[in-house]
Amino acid sequence: MPLIGPRRILLVEDDLNHRWVMRRILDSAFGDEIAVEEAETGERALERATRKPEIDLILLDLGLPGMGGIEVLKRIRSNPLTRGVPVVVLTSSQEREDIQTAYQHGANSFVSKSETPELMFQRLRMLPVYWLELNQLPRDLQN
Repeated sequence: MPLIGPRRILLVEDDLNHRWVMRRILDSAFGDEIAVEEAETGERALERATRKPEIDLILLDLGLPGMGGIEVLKRIRSNPLTRGVPVVVLTSSQEREDIQTAYQHGANSFVSKSETPELMFQRLRMLPVYWLELNQLPRDLQN
């Protein structure tokens, strides 16, 4: 089933190199089917997430300067405008505590960044397919 119109992914990552790699992987895998927007801080992510057009998927790093990823996640889940947006924590952490905390505060998924570009490509390629094509969200039923 093809994606309908460009679906919006908000990539929340402070590291410019990681953003560049992730954006290129997503763009090469999906082309015009998605529109990737970037935020390098938690504050900018929250500001963008509440504006139109709506974001369809948030890829959230935990290690952000200032407001950390967990706080961003808490605020996304507490805001009626964003509480239903799927949030995938995409981070280099593999700590059990980070995984548990992310899920406790409403993460839909927790994915560790890969050590190699090939594995990162495979992981990033699967995320939008699942969250934007296969998974049915309550707000999808309203359209």
